[in-house]
Amino acid sequence: MDALETLRQQHVEAQAAFGQIKAAAQRGRATTWAELQPKLELHEQIEEHFVYDPVAADAGSSDPVLARWEQEHEEQVREANAVIARIAKLDPMDDAWLEQVSALGTTLDAHIAHEENDIWPRIRVAWDQGKLDRAGRQMAMAKASVEKGEPIEEAVAGAEAVN
Repeated sequence: MDALETLRQQHVEAQAAFGQIKAAAQRGRATTWAELQPKLELHEQIEEHFVYDPVAADAGSSDPVLARWEQEHEEQVREANAVIARIAKLDPMDDAWLEQVSALGTTLDAHIAHEENDIWPRIRVAWDQGKLDRAGRQMAMAKASVEKGEPIEEAVAGAEAVN
């Protein structure tokens, strides 16, 4: 599967998890969040390392939107991580916790829409199917390594070495 389809599936899964958190009873929402948070981190790492960094390098001056997207994306990730840090300091039983998680979900919905509707069509122009498939294989390898217990950074580094 190509990299963008892999990312799209992860977007669907994350959006579903945010919906489950909002619908869950107070006692159940922390469990779903605990499962979702590392998936969000892995998603960010693999999309950055296997798609956005290399696309920015490849696109160069031919597509200034893609050239800028890498930095714009990093800023959005920093903002999301700040919200995640606030969530970690709150009690999942409190309304403030759910408000922060809901705000993060809303922010990520806008981020996802921008990626899928504005950025990914440009990537499909900049990269051929071979590059998309190679990145997809690397992403799958990194995800499988994380699922086996390897730290995200090591899994990503190991998958980067694969052609």
